[in-house]
Amino acid sequence: MRPGPIAAERIQGDRIVLIPHVETQRTTLAIADLSDGVALYELLLGLGLHSMPPLKVFLEQIKKQNISALFAIRLRHTGETVGFGTLHEMDPAGHIQVGIFTDTDKARYGLGGEAMMLLVNYAFATWENVRKVYFVTTDASIDRLGWVGGLIPKEATLPQHMFFQGCLWDVHFYAIYRRMWEKQGADVLNRLVAGPGAVRPKGLRAFVRHLRKLVTRPKEYAR
Repeated sequence: MRPGPIAAERIQGDRIVLIPHVETQRTTLAIADLSDGVALYELLLGLGLHSMPPLKVFLEQIKKQNISALFAIRLRHTGETVGFGTLHEMDPAGHIQVGIFTDTDKARYGLGGEAMMLLVNYAFATWENVRKVYFVTTDASIDRLGWVGGLIPKEATLPQHMFFQGCLWDVHFYAIYRRMWEKQGADVLNRLVAGPGAVRPKGLRAFVRHLRKLVTRPKEYAR
C-alpha cells in the first residue's frame, strides 16, 4: 500500500505547513450542510446525550450557530455515515470548538478518536489564526473517543453544570494547542493516514509525552 501524503511539512526553518487531511485508513470526513440537520437531530436524539428541543427549533438553532465546518463521519470502505463532526464557535482569541457525535452501534472503537484528530488537524491547517482547539464533554460521552480521548489534556471542569437524563453532570473542557499539534500530533495523524505499517510505537509514545507536558507545563504550549 502506498503511503499517504504527510500531514505536516517543515519549510523555511521552523515554519510548519499542515495538510488538511479528511481521511485515514478507516475514517472519512465528508462535507455536510444544513440539509443534513434532520439526520444529525435523529442521531443526537438516539444517543440521548443532550436534552433536545423539537426538530423545527433545532434546525433554526443550527442556522444561527457560528459553524465554520460541518462534516459527516463515514466508514471509509463502505461509505456508511456513522456520525457528524463540527468546527464551531471560532472567536477572536484564536479558539475553536470541536463537536463529534457518533453512533456506537455502527462506529468501531476508536473511530471517534480518529475523527477528532482529523478535525483538530483540519482546524489548524485551514485557519492560521487558530491557536487552540477544544471540545466539551461529560463522563457520559468521553469514552466514545477511544484511546485519543484518554490522552487529550483537560483544562477545566464545571461541576454539575448540565442536566439531562434526570441527572446533573460535570462538564469537562479539553484542549490541544497549535504548537503541541505541530510538534507531534500531525505526525501521528500522518501514520494513521498512511496505514498500519507506518504506525510506529515510538511516534505514539512521543505524542503521549508531549500531551503530558501540556498538562504539567501548560505555559510552554499555550502561545
